[in-house]
Amino acid sequence: MEVSTAPTNDSLEKLKTDAKNFIQFLVQQLKTPSAHFHTTNTSLQNSLLSILLFILLTSATFYAAFPTSLTALSPSFFQVVLYLSIFFLLVVVINLTATTSTVKLFSISESIPELTRKLGGFYAIPIALSLVSLLLTFIHSYSISIIILAIAIFIAFILIPLVTIIKILFNEPTSIDSFYGILFYIAVTTITSILLATFLVDTAIGEILRFIQF
Repeated sequence: MEVSTAPTNDSLEKLKTDAKNFIQFLVQQLKTPSAHFHTTNTSLQNSLLSILLFILLTSATFYAAFPTSLTALSPSFFQVVLYLSIFFLLVVVINLTATTSTVKLFSISESIPELTRKLGGFYAIPIALSLVSLLLTFIHSYSISIIILAIAIFIAFILIPLVTIIKILFNEPTSIDSFYGILFYIAVTTITSILLATFLVDTAIGEILRFIQF
C-alpha cells in the first residue's frame, strides 16, 4: 500500500513560501522601516516571527557574549535562552500593554494584533544588529559585540515602541493633546517595568540577569 506524499509536499511548499516571504519582509523593512506602518497588507505573522527571531537571537547572543560572567553561574545554553526569552517576551508584553492603554485612553481604534503588527514591522534592524553581535562573539570580540547588542535592545524595546506610539498619536485626531499621550505611555511603561523587575528579582531569570552586566 502506497502512502500519499501530497500533504507532506504541500506542507513543505507552504513552509518554503512562508520562509521566502519572511526574508523578503525583513529585506524590505531594512530598506524602508516605516513602509509597513500605514499599510494593511503586511502580514501579522511576519511581525510576530520578527519579534520571536529577535528574542531568540538576542538570548543566544547573551550566552555567547558573557562567557566569564555566566561561568560562575554555570547555566546551560538552553536555560539561558529559555529564561532570557521569557524575560524579553515579557518586555514586549509591557510595550504592548503601554501602547494599548494609551490608544484606548485616547479612543483610537487600534486592535492588539494591529499594534503588534506595527511594532514587529520595525524589528528588522534590531535583528540585523543582534546577528552581527552574535557573529562577533565567534571571533571573541566581546566588547564590540556587547555594545552592538545593547544598541539592538535599546532600539527594539525603547525606541521602536516610542516611535510607534508617537506616529499613532500624531496621525490620529484626538481630543487630548498628543504630548500627554506620550507622557502617559512613558508612565505606564515605567510602572509596569518596575512591577516586572520586582516580580523577577528572586526568580531564576533574575539570577541570570544579575550575572550579566554591561
